[in-house]
Amino acid sequence: MSYPIFLALHNLNRWLVLAFGAWALYRLARGWRGNRAWSAADRRSMRWFALIFSVQFVLGAILYLLPGALVSSVLDRSSMHVIMRDRVLRFFTLEHPLQMTIAIGLSHTGNAIVRRLTSDRRRFKVGTILMVVVLLLILIAIPWPFLSQGRPLLRLP
Repeated sequence: MSYPIFLALHNLNRWLVLAFGAWALYRLARGWRGNRAWSAADRRSMRWFALIFSVQFVLGAILYLLPGALVSSVLDRSSMHVIMRDRVLRFFTLEHPLQMTIAIGLSHTGNAIVRRLTSDRRRFKVGTILMVVVLLLILIAIPWPFLSQGRPLLRLP
């Protein structure tokens, strides 16, 4: 598979990550506010989000490491000093991967923490707080079209 195909898959899967994240956050926040009992559907919402986000992370890692891709080309041809001074290069070589690595780590850690809690109320509360943090990190790290490092909302090969 070539770079444009992985780039399109990464772009399309972003929308799944956001949709599953919103679904999980909705279930968690509703459970916390409604004082509901924890259900298998609540657990599945977090699990599916983590799974879809993991696929996104792997696609991003492939784009990062693929020979001839943007990041590998920049790292081969530019010094770190040049990269750090250029907003777009810094975003794609450092900020985006770092923020997404932190977000996926928090996502999986949150799943593990929530799974171990015994109080339904605490599960919903901790899950909601962690999901908000993860989704904020994701939203900040996405190269939205209105940013200097922006990319199209939909990119097809």
